Amino acid sequence: MISTMSRISIIIPAFNQARFLGQAIESALGQAGAEVEVIVVDDGSTDDTPSVIARYQTAPGFKSIRQPNAGLPAARNRGLAEATGEYLCFLDSDDYFAPEKCNRQAALLEAKPQLGFVYCDITTVDETGAPKPDQISIGQVQRTLTGDIFPALIVGGYFPPHTVMIRKKVLDVVGPFDPALGGHADYDLWLRVAAEFRAEYMDEKLAFYRDWGASMSKNREHMNETRVRTLQKIARLHPELAGIGLHQLQADSEKLFLANQRLNGELIQALVRSTPLSAQNDRDQVYSLLVNLAAARLMQGQKDQSAIWDVVLEGQPTKALLLQPPIEMVFDIPTGAAGVFATHIAMHPDVWLKEDSGPCEFQVQIDRRLALATVLDPTHLATDRHWHGINLEVPASPRGNHQISIRTRSPNGANMFRWALWRNPRFAWQSIAGAEAPAAA
Repeated sequence: MISTMSRISIIIPAFNQARFLGQAIESALGQAGAEVEVIVVDDGSTDDTPSVIARYQTAPGFKSIRQPNAGLPAARNRGLAEATGEYLCFLDSDDYFAPEKCNRQAALLEAKPQLGFVYCDITTVDETGAPKPDQISIGQVQRTLTGDIFPALIVGGYFPPHTVMIRKKVLDVVGPFDPALGGHADYDLWLRVAAEFRAEYMDEKLAFYRDWGASMSKNREHMNETRVRTLQKIARLHPELAGIGLHQLQADSEKLFLANQRLNGELIQALVRSTPLSAQNDRDQVYSLLVNLAAARLMQGQKDQSAIWDVVLEGQPTKALLLQPPIEMVFDIPTGAAGVFATHIAMHPDVWLKEDSGPCEFQVQIDRRLALATVLDPTHLATDRHWHGINLEVPASPRGNHQISIRTRSPNGANMFRWALWRNPRFAWQSIAGAEAPAAA
């Protein structure tokens, strides 16, 4: 048990997440072997948040504050101003702690006074609190986990705020959260702290991270904008350290480029073997859209709306091209021979039951003619919750090459959580003996 001198303040900002807030509060109040104060900041909620807070008003160490809506970083700062603990934890209202988290982390800070903060691993859970099948360990993502972690954070190592326990006096040195940085205010703070203090990673899953539809991290445009502004700010504050981090990023990029070159040849053969076309034989040439994604021309949307994802659907893991609508990509096929365009389409299982999800239209144009237009709506139609096979016969092109366009869009204009998947999209054509045929890309 930690010393009673080491009081821990747990700050919970709350905005319209009443259905999760009770679990967050109870996990904070239920910290075993630790003296905690729990400060809930109601940031102008319009749901049942006040009534949930009222249930805990008589609990020892519990305090609540209500303020007009000012945003997540400002709510955390308000709680910080009220905190009396030597150590601080920040817990979002849709996440929660393991019972031993605070005791384990405070003990480490007391044993190692040179540390500014410690952080732990997470268990990712769904909306109901059940562990998700695809778990990500912070220890596997981060590069340098302990000591000077600033370069690793610049490169991209990251952890949710509720994994951290930090000394309050550290924030007296570097300052609080920056309200102007929204969803990246915590990233900015950890960078500023890591520039001045050492950290230590605890390889224990002591925090639960809820991955669900309305979390701020799903707002792609906001997160991209605030990340750029965060990195610009850090480069101004710590240019020498930022330079070290960028050097590491370039070195990693070179390694990835060389690895991709080696894997591309192996990947195309694996794709062809794993999902053969009905017309395929030993003489078929195959152009894989997955392998040649970098060569595609973007006609609509942004590059970050496309990605290659590992997907488990119908019990089988596979790689698929994800196109978040509205987006259109055009592939120039290096042959005009007759052939078959084949793929399977679906929407990612993680969005089937999300309230903001809905129908998504898949379109294929071949040589500037519409060859396929179909709508999937697994949110409302259980029959759409599987892969749908597509095989399109393609006549020979007199131009000597083919142009294949794939597009996803939302029929009703609402693009949230239309995670459209194209499984191994490819064009196959048969080489003619004695005729010149381009090598498979």
